[in-house]
Amino acid sequence: MEILESLLRYYVQGTGRLEEPEVRQLLQQTSTGDPIMQTFIDRYIEQGREQGIEQGIEQGRAQGREQGRQQGEAAVLLRLIERKFGTPSEAVRERVLSADAETLLNWSERILTAESVDVLLH
Repeated sequence: MEILESLLRYYVQGTGRLEEPEVRQLLQQTSTGDPIMQTFIDRYIEQGREQGIEQGIEQGRAQGREQGRQQGEAAVLLRLIERKFGTPSEAVRERVLSADAETLLNWSERILTAESVDVLLH
């Protein structure tokens, strides 16, 4: 049991995944004869699962923010096109709404000097 505890302490300190007090508590709660390593592995897998979920949520939020910014930029550009050239065609609307952020930025700058929608988007 002491050797196992030493190995677990070494592992925890090396990876920083679980705190040493948590491992001690885990070992004390596990009665003799129980599969200690399986309990430790289950705990480690659960921690990894929780971290994966947290990372997924954060990535989803970041993608949502980026998508929201892009939609806002497209909406502003469509409004500017309407003010300068009149109501845009459906093809122009679709092209603007599907453009990436860098393209939208280029078009937003180009609208200041463009003489037509065709010149703006080419």
